[in-house]
Amino acid sequence: MTIAEKVELTLIPVFGAIFWLLPIGLPEKPGSGRLLLVAAAILLFQGLIRDIWLLRKSKLSAKTDPPVRAQCICAESLIGITGVVVGISMLASDIDLPVSISNDTWSLLVMTILTMGYGIKDYVVELNPLRIRRDKDHMNIIFYWKR
Repeated sequence: MTIAEKVELTLIPVFGAIFWLLPIGLPEKPGSGRLLLVAAAILLFQGLIRDIWLLRKSKLSAKTDPPVRAQCICAESLIGITGVVVGISMLASDIDLPVSISNDTWSLLVMTILTMGYGIKDYVVELNPLRIRRDKDHMNIIFYWKR
């Protein structure tokens, strides 16, 4: 386990405690679409922070491996983007039903999303052939649509 992974795992309960202890004005009855949108945004933001860290780290270390071409997308990004699209669709329709959430539940939700993001960070969804595979270093993959 790398130092970055240990830091990320340590920050999960820290963020949960922040959401639990601080009354930061979170709504008690958000709509289900808004809730899905927030959850997807948290997942995407976590991935963005991790990617910025990895890019910074890769600039500091000289890597000679050539990039790999593949038809795939990071599972974390795919789930996050899907959540944003579905959340916006729910907001735009009458499906956006109110959900009761306490500070305790917000805390658990944030920790669950961050834990899920950590758990799926190394997986990619490959399109040709369609499969999910683990690729710990998928920052070096160049995505393309057609062969």
